[in-house]
Amino acid sequence: MSRQKATTADIDWYLISIDRLKKGTAIIVLLLLAGGGAWWWFFGQSPKELARRAIGDAQNSLNELASVSDFASVSADFNRGRGKLDEAREQYAAANWPAAEANAREAANIATMALARIPGEGQFDAQFLTVEGDVQFQKGASGDWRRASARDPLFNGDWVKTGGGASAELIFFNGSLYTIGPNALLEIYATVNPKTSQKQDHVQMQIGSVEINTSADASTVRTPGTQVVVQSESTAQVGVSPQKQTEVVTLKGGAAVASSRGGEAVDLGAGQQIEANPQGELGPVRDMVEPPTLLSPADNQVFQAGADRNIELIWQAQPDASTYRIQVSRSRLFSSLEIEDRRSSTRATTRVTEQGAFYWRVASIGRDGRRGPFSSFRRFRVVGGISGAPSAIVDKTPPTLELKRPFRIGGQYYLFEGKIEPGASLFLDDEEVGVETNGTFQKLVTFGKVGWNTVVIRAVDPSGNQTVQRENVYVEE
Repeated sequence: MSRQKATTADIDWYLISIDRLKKGTAIIVLLLLAGGGAWWWFFGQSPKELARRAIGDAQNSLNELASVSDFASVSADFNRGRGKLDEAREQYAAANWPAAEANAREAANIATMALARIPGEGQFDAQFLTVEGDVQFQKGASGDWRRASARDPLFNGDWVKTGGGASAELIFFNGSLYTIGPNALLEIYATVNPKTSQKQDHVQMQIGSVEINTSADASTVRTPGTQVVVQSESTAQVGVSPQKQTEVVTLKGGAAVASSRGGEAVDLGAGQQIEANPQGELGPVRDMVEPPTLLSPADNQVFQAGADRNIELIWQAQPDASTYRIQVSRSRLFSSLEIEDRRSSTRATTRVTEQGAFYWRVASIGRDGRRGPFSSFRRFRVVGGISGAPSAIVDKTPPTLELKRPFRIGGQYYLFEGKIEPGASLFLDDEEVGVETNGTFQKLVTFGKVGWNTVVIRAVDPSGNQTVQRENVYVEE
């Protein structure tokens, strides 16, 4: 460093190199950041301060809940939330800051979700998309079970159960799709992320099975022994046995499985599975027994009905499989089965005499007896008439197409549903849509463009006749 005397003023000037200036500035900045961080930790982000703020937020949320006009409809939730808040205050007084914060946030979450139930206060957390068989739901802790129907809304604290031979699809507010199997019992446990103030979908499984297809958000499933976080854009199956054993299989994407006793989560990639006992002890990660590839008939192949019509179902052999499970159903959810069999060969023959759509799938059973997941289903259709029989009349009548007004699920998600002539095929913007035996259909459509969107719906019968409709849907930003 050199020193010069100013010629026009009594000021000392110091010449400092750029490198040294950078170093000095960096030190000052670091000191300021360290001081600010220390102040933020001791006065803004300390565990005690976080707990205090969470308790204040919970009290405000409960005050808002207590002020609604129809308080009787949310009194049970208010009491639950107040109980959690009381626990938080007791833990705060005992200097157990993390537990106090956790209970306070749960109290605020209960109040927030209860407010969402009130018309005009918020959106539902989930909604029945498809219902097959004996499916019921319970509103909170009301004790009254109601028979479920498509579009019935579900909120935080509601319960869903399915009977034998029943199944249901739930669509959550963020587009995640849950397919619930038979003899299942689960609770909707949506929460609010305190950092983003955004809702997150959670489900608490007591028994049964569920397949989760996530959208851009992750989904969480709690079981008696685990917590399973299914990553975004993933598909996983979670099952809980009557003995409270948990099995998790990741079909696409990834999932993280953590024990309810704590500890680090175990990551699962596509094609992996893990089991856990009711106490949360996790078993080893293993590769699942891969399902076979379905070969014939081709997807959506059409057959003519007849008294002697035999259809051969063929699939590819799996090296690790000893036997196979095959299912044929009139439902794409396989809630009721026309055929359920176990085969050591890779083919099965079925005689079909009735018209309609049929779905079939196959699962592998490993040499150690482990059951793998089912393959994606294929569909074949049986239509009236005898193949090759002379006909004086050529069918030129377009198939019927009854389309309901598209129903907004939330955000950019819309439900298209209606009915077409049985035996016909349905296409939405050239994508084929599964149709039930009686001609009814449902399709969830996600729009990526804000503003007006046009969807072309086509019904095509086996003779090639078609009926076309167009629906315009406006998506708000």
